[in-house]
Amino acid sequence: RMGLDTRPRMVDNIGAGSVPPTIAELSDLVIQLKDVLQEETAALERFAYDDLDRSTEQKRIISGLLRDKQKVLRQHPDALRDAPESERQRLEKLLADMQSVGRRNEIVVRTARDANQKLLNAVIRGATKQSQLGTGYGQSGAMTALTTNFGARQAVSLFNNETC
Repeated sequence: RMGLDTRPRMVDNIGAGSVPPTIAELSDLVIQLKDVLQEETAALERFAYDDLDRSTEQKRIISGLLRDKQKVLRQHPDALRDAPESERQRLEKLLADMQSVGRRNEIVVRTARDANQKLLNAVIRGATKQSQLGTGYGQSGAMTALTTNFGARQAVSLFNNETC
């Protein structure tokens, strides 16, 4: 990406003796995260939910790598000081772009979750109401709701899992 060497260095880690990341490494991770956020946003806007597990996992991994790099940079605050000004400005622009994409992604993800929750709640309410109504024959021989007959009500077992 960007013609910069982003190959992993064998000595990278976050423990003692860690090597601070280069601007090229940070830029590559920021670009990857921005790309994943844009793909996820586009998928949600198209209601294409099949690849969301993959993009969620990619976001988790890339974010973790960026977080690790930030930890190392905190240990070496002057690590990027000697980098050319143009590279630092390019990284700042990438970070600003990624932040903008991230805000849009957050809104779309939150909207999709809220819509999903409302749909699930409506299904649960409908299933519960339908189950509790029950049916039976009245004195006239017609079908009637047995809303006052608690014995006719059946339990409803529905599970709503919001781990994603």
